Amino acid sequence: MKTKATALLVALGLGCAMTAAQAADPAHEDAVLSNAKVSLTSAIGIAEQHGSGQAVSADYAGKKGSMGHYAIKVLSNDGKKLTEYRVSPTTGAVTKASNEPFEKMFTRLKPESLENAPTSLKSAIKTAEAQSGGKAVDADTDRDGDQVLYTVKVAMSDGTTQKIKVNGSDGKVASAK
Repeated sequence: MKTKATALLVALGLGCAMTAAQAADPAHEDAVLSNAKVSLTSAIGIAEQHGSGQAVSADYAGKKGSMGHYAIKVLSNDGKKLTEYRVSPTTGAVTKASNEPFEKMFTRLKPESLENAPTSLKSAIKTAEAQSGGKAVDADTDRDGDQVLYTVKVAMSDGTTQKIKVNGSDGKVASAK
């Protein structure tokens, strides 16, 4: 009886490990997102409309057995509210909205810097996807000195990922790894 219980626990542990590995697998993410009806940049546009503001981060959260969702954080135009929106990659519907504490976010980035940056997160993602030929799965806003800098993680069809940094001041690729 003890042997069966141990075998069951080992099997469950391996199953969870496989699920986590698949969720983090860039090739799996690229394949799933290739079938999405709504792109990450479209999902950002949807969230920005709902939040009446500008996106500061976006990522795809995979889910075993289904499409998962995009998680997009939007800073309101008045700079006083940060909201995370979950957007369906299948329908483009907002499935959840929740207020987020933004003190952490803005200890490293001022709302006015983001507002004044000529390049948006959406534009930075388009630039990174064009540069790499892959699909964006994660994008964040940060700063480099007084300038906005976007970091975009792109899943490639060969199973690798690239991190591409795009300058908020001119929309050009700063680095790719």
